[in-house]
Amino acid sequence: MKQRRRWINSSLFAFLYVWDNYHFNSLDSKHGPFDKYIKLNLAMVMAMLSLVTSYISPALTFYILLCTIEQIDLTLNFVAIIARVVSIIYILFYLIAIGGSLMGGIWTKYAQYVSVCFGVFTYILLGLVCYNIVGVYLNLNQNGVDFTNFSQMSILVMILVNLGIFFIILIIHIVTHPKLVWRLMLDQLSYISYQGAYTQTMVIHAFCNVDDVSWGTKGSSSSHGGKKYET
Repeated sequence: MKQRRRWINSSLFAFLYVWDNYHFNSLDSKHGPFDKYIKLNLAMVMAMLSLVTSYISPALTFYILLCTIEQIDLTLNFVAIIARVVSIIYILFYLIAIGGSLMGGIWTKYAQYVSVCFGVFTYILLGLVCYNIVGVYLNLNQNGVDFTNFSQMSILVMILVNLGIFFIILIIHIVTHPKLVWRLMLDQLSYISYQGAYTQTMVIHAFCNVDDVSWGTKGSSSSHGGKKYET
């Protein structure tokens, strides 16, 4: 937790530094105008979007969780109630994570329990998405797929695109790196299980301790390392 907090915060400020200065540094580059002014700018914009997304991922998870439960049946009131109850529980765990993170390094010993709870939410969300795709969007429980229905076909196309990209990556690398591809497939369960920790617990802990600059004081005096509190 401590090391990840250093990586997240140091990466944030390092990227902000690069964001402010890459225009000047690119002037000395030997790359052509297309690389300098189009490809580089596009890459930096994408990197900024990725950075912003990483910090708002808890909010995105909360919103998707609420909407996914409500979409099970928009006509039933108790489904909307369940959606709000589950969302409130999620918010409580989020506040617990914030409260613990503000305690500093002491909380890192117990952060795993909150991470497990966020991991459970990840599996709940994944299960709900799969159910909605099969039972609500495609309505396979009753009439099957209607290939003349634009909505159903749009869902099918998005599913094929998402799964297709993943399998294309596997196919491209299976010849040159078969062991890594096999490892990638085996580690999917572990990857999903740790999503709660990676995208929420560690991000919360880093953000709440952003004023602890012990991750960026190389070469400075020791008196400035660590978090300070005033009484």
